[in-house]
Amino acid sequence: MGKDSIVLGSAFSATQHPAIRFLVESALRKVMSTKEADAPRGRDEWVAYLATSLMSDSETSHRAAIASLLASGVRSEELFDTYVPAAAHRLGELWVKDKVSFVDVTVAASRLQALFRGRPDGTGRVDGGAIPLGESVLMAIPAFEDHSLGAFVAADQLRRHGLWVHMAIGLTNQEFAGLLETRRFSLLGLSAGTWNTLEKLTEVVDYLRANLQHVPPIVIGGRVVKDPAKIIERTGADFAVRTAREAVEKCGLSTVRSALTAEELG
Repeated sequence: MGKDSIVLGSAFSATQHPAIRFLVESALRKVMSTKEADAPRGRDEWVAYLATSLMSDSETSHRAAIASLLASGVRSEELFDTYVPAAAHRLGELWVKDKVSFVDVTVAASRLQALFRGRPDGTGRVDGGAIPLGESVLMAIPAFEDHSLGAFVAADQLRRHGLWVHMAIGLTNQEFAGLLETRRFSLLGLSAGTWNTLEKLTEVVDYLRANLQHVPPIVIGGRVVKDPAKIIERTGADFAVRTAREAVEKCGLSTVRSALTAEELG
């Protein structure tokens, strides 16, 4: 049958009154038409739909939205690499514009974090079962940072590059310094969503530089990174990046991809 065909149950057989059958068929066509018209069309509409569902009072709306998105042909990897970060970005924009409440955004962020923790590769296994190669990254969320979703997204992407990622949440400058003294990390990642956060991150960078003999490359990422050179000049960080891949490349870290390339060349 064609896409728009309608199958009626035995209660509406050909022997039923034609007028009743016509009304039923018209109603069903209207429902189908409305459903198709309401379905998101294109990436931007899907992102908006996902963001809205994440703030819903229903505990299952966002899962239904994700299921629909995957059913439309989007791969799981694309969902987490593209749609989830875009939805998080949209939520941040809505909050800045006072179109949603802090509670709405917090609920949405907690649901997204739960999704990341529940991913099949959330244990650190990456790229179809590859084992991290020994490089360790510290993804830090300072005590003054209200939202941690960006850091969780970046951590997930770094893990799939073959890196051990340690999350440090709500630490003070002294606690950061103590952690960096006891462990050797190849990268310290800090996420900045606004200029206010950026100013406070400058204090973190200054403190670490002044109180530690060895500080790993400090990388700042997040929505605020539009002009990397300006961010570096403002904060004293080593790098400012827009993607996890960019952070890996600038710090020269060993990844699954680089290991495979070296093996092929050898």
